Amino acid sequence: MGIGLHFYLEGATKLHDPKPFSAGFLGNAKGPLVPYYKQMIWDADGLYRLNYNYTQPHWDDYKNRIAAHYGFDADQAAKATEIFNAYTRRYASLLNEKQDDLNQYYAQLKRRDANATDQSRSLGSFQSHDARITQERTQLGAPVLATIDKLWKDLENDLNALATDEQYKRHGRLPIGKVGRRAFDSVFVDQWLPYFDMAVGACLILGLFTRPAALAGGLFLLSVCLSQWPLAAEAAPIYYQAVEMLAMFALAAIGAGKYAGLDFLLGGCCRWCCGGRRTSANQGAKR
Repeated sequence: MGIGLHFYLEGATKLHDPKPFSAGFLGNAKGPLVPYYKQMIWDADGLYRLNYNYTQPHWDDYKNRIAAHYGFDADQAAKATEIFNAYTRRYASLLNEKQDDLNQYYAQLKRRDANATDQSRSLGSFQSHDARITQERTQLGAPVLATIDKLWKDLENDLNALATDEQYKRHGRLPIGKVGRRAFDSVFVDQWLPYFDMAVGACLILGLFTRPAALAGGLFLLSVCLSQWPLAAEAAPIYYQAVEMLAMFALAAIGAGKYAGLDFLLGGCCRWCCGGRRTSANQGAKR
């Protein structure tokens, strides 16, 4: 019940304050599995958001979708087009203004990818140098991406604001979404992990489907532990996660819910139902 309460509250907290959290976790992974964790981060380098040929069509599609979603009349549709055109111009102007910084940023990304295949870069003397390059690259790209992210959010707010109160109440807000999404990326994790945590927590508290819930929770904690490989340099401690992971696997092994939980009642009902059917079948066979 204690572990279940921890999981449930973790999920409820994330659901109450819905903000991105998995990208930072995945980006800080250490050890041999780093490439697998980092490829889950949505648009980690901003290459989709910084590309006009990806962003502009997505915005155009969103303008059309939101008009259909709310059922805009001709006047609302015309205002939506004006807003879309204004934001597109601002976006294009920003890319043009920051072109020199972005060219340096792209060059440093290529340099990073080339260094990743160089085994000698693991030496301590190179690690400090690479850390400085990473900081410089972040200083080039982060301010532009922050401005672009604000444009995305403001465009979403302004287009949704065109809906009347009746339209908004009837259809609800339409999010702008993301460009360049992949299956099981960090955006997917942000959206569904709170519900996963709450479901696992509720099952453990109630003792319902204890084995699959504990196994699922244990495997999730195993993925957390593997993201901070114990022997990797600068890996964060994983003592608490490892202890709770082992406890989850122990709960799955003993099927704790069948002793004091709803699994006990569920198992009794199944035995009564299936036992009654087997008894009837056996009696029929004897006859």
